[in-house]
Amino acid sequence: MATNPFAGLDIMVPEDYRTHFDTYVQRREGKSARPVHQPFARNIDMWFAAICLAVRKDLKPSGPTGKSYKAAEGVVLSSDPWRPTALMLLAIADTDDASIVNRPGEMLRIATGYAVAGLPELLAILEAREGDTALDYLSERLESLLKA
Repeated sequence: MATNPFAGLDIMVPEDYRTHFDTYVQRREGKSARPVHQPFARNIDMWFAAICLAVRKDLKPSGPTGKSYKAAEGVVLSSDPWRPTALMLLAIADTDDASIVNRPGEMLRIATGYAVAGLPELLAILEAREGDTALDYLSERLESLLKA
């Protein structure tokens, strides 16, 4: 298993998105968890989905502005060992500089820039679902993006 260079860092999200994370991330476990309405198990999952959406739609990364809050600790990326590698590859592609893997803070800044760019798109998908559940609508929209 690869090491997680982000383990000592915090994943920051603009304060404006806190309520959206509270809405779409499961806050309970067991029977109280409602994945059909809260499709993300953890904040890191929503953050990462926003990154993927931004990359897929070729959105330009933008830095967070204003007040931010800690949505997760970087150590949580270790729970899915492929995520640190994916973020490292994203940083290399973004900078065209393989030496960036030696600068975890800069790689996380790049990833956060993509997350900030992708969050409005992700929220637009989640909020445009009309009568469908959040999980069903999100799944259908993401599947259509993969086919495009």
